[in-house]
Amino acid sequence: MSTQDLYIPPEGIFFRLLGYRSQNVIFSRTAQQPFFGQVPAHTSDWDDQYWTLVHGTGARAGTFAIRSKVTGLMLFSRRPTPNVGHVDGNGRFPDNWFILEPGRGQYANNFRVVTPSDGVTLVSRTHERPYLWSYDRFSTIWPDQFFSFLWEDMRVDRVDYDLHLAQVLSSTPLVIANQTLTNDTNLEQEMSFELNESVQNTSTFEYSTGFTVTVGTSFSVGIPFIARTEITVDTSTTNQWSWGQQDTFGRAHTANFPVRAGPRETFEEYRDQGGDQRKMAWCLDLGSSPYNLLPPEFHEPRSLDDDIQQAVDAAVMALIQEPTSDCSIFCTVVNPQGIDVQ
Repeated sequence: MSTQDLYIPPEGIFFRLLGYRSQNVIFSRTAQQPFFGQVPAHTSDWDDQYWTLVHGTGARAGTFAIRSKVTGLMLFSRRPTPNVGHVDGNGRFPDNWFILEPGRGQYANNFRVVTPSDGVTLVSRTHERPYLWSYDRFSTIWPDQFFSFLWEDMRVDRVDYDLHLAQVLSSTPLVIANQTLTNDTNLEQEMSFELNESVQNTSTFEYSTGFTVTVGTSFSVGIPFIARTEITVDTSTTNQWSWGQQDTFGRAHTANFPVRAGPRETFEEYRDQGGDQRKMAWCLDLGSSPYNLLPPEFHEPRSLDDDIQQAVDAAVMALIQEPTSDCSIFCTVVNPQGIDVQ
């Protein structure tokens, strides 16, 4: 997998950095000691575990600094001790800048966090101290050198389809309705066919290339439909979709076809539909939820008197009801393996 295959988020999209082997995430905080370290990902989900990428420019183009959401401090990984930690300086030190080296095979959808200036790669482990460490990037590759992004909960704002990249996986013609009309008289008759059809469609949104959204994330979106020789997106037909789960929905149609039948003449009308299974390419726009922008102290119970507690509650509601400009941060993911429409 090349670097282009690994989804690189823009600055302002927050994630937890999950160790492949340790299943721990790295934190940075100032409220209590230790100020820097790692904790099991499944035991908590606090703001001090979230980071964002700063994209390098100029001489640092193609490298990334990793900044804490809470403290604003930068992650460093180097040969001198301490090998790993967080530091201020807004990324002015060479060991603040990393390349994300995609994994292969069993490490697909993971990456190594490599410091080019020191020739080391970040390590997260639980069997030996120090738990966060730097290891020579050119030595043996071990599972504890790999990481992945655990994303903050984000809302799905829009899904766009590239209909030109649709792939036919299978095709089975189906007759879904037929009707026969016979004029049993000796006179010409005006007759009409009325066909009612109900078509079941099954779709699944999937992801690949290292990008993951919280399982169960749901959203409403129009779905591409196959009409004879072309594919169109019917925005008037939407459904509530859950990420990674199969959804089945129906479309009902009624059509009336007038015919003029001669004496003893028989007409047969039928409707068919290609039972095609197609893979659609889609582009997904995500936005940060305003709930993710709350300061960390709002997540924990506080020992405050009633007046102060009411003021805090009012501040929280104001942030939720009127999101700050940070809520308009968006990222775009292009997935060529998107949605199966059947």
